[in-house]
Formats: sequence, structure tokens, C-alpha cells
Amino acid sequence: MGNAIANVPIQAGMDAQLAKQRGEDAAIAIQGSLILSQALDDTSLFRRTIEQLPIALLDI
Repeated sequence: MGNAIANVPIQAGMDAQLAKQRGEDAAIAIQGSLILSQALDDTSLFRRTIEQLPIALLDI
């Protein structure tokens, strides 16, 4: 999943290694927020993570 997510910042001109790291971080955040949202029965955690993804991926 992380490598697929990394394609977005790579297409925006980011260094491939940094984009891969950010893609991996995004995948971890998505998976973690899914688990926590389910455990706490609170989908706002997942929604917040998704809303913050563009900044986390493309903040150069």
C-alpha cells in the first residue's frame, strides 16, 4: 500500500525515497486509524487521518 500511495508525491516531483517513506507513513496512519476507530467506535479518527493525507504526503 505504501508504494502505491508514494506515486502521488513522486508525480508531484518529490524525491522517490522521501515519497516512499511518506507513503509508508501514510499507510501506517491509515491502518492505525482504522483499528483505533473501530476499537473506540469513533469514525472521526479515520476521517481526520484521511483529511490530513494530502498535507502529510505533499508537504515538501
